[in-house]
Amino acid sequence: MSALSERDSYLAGGLSEIACDRCDAIVRAGKRSAMQTSVQWPGSGCAFLSDIAGERPTALVPTCPDLRDTIEQAVRDGRIEVN
Repeated sequence: MSALSERDSYLAGGLSEIACDRCDAIVRAGKRSAMQTSVQWPGSGCAFLSDIAGERPTALVPTCPDLRDTIEQAVRDGRIEVN
């Protein structure tokens, strides 16, 4: 496996595209364990979170409870696997 394909596999492997039930924002999400969730925002993001974030660095923005609920429901439905 080349370094580039290994990097892509690490960054995107195990992620599934899902739309937030509240705002329809499309993200790629995956779970490595019951407690760990990875989310990638390939689009413009969520207007709700943008308003909350203001000028704060993105690492300090709280998790959207609606997106978290959407992801947890997707796990229960089998649309996202914990791997």
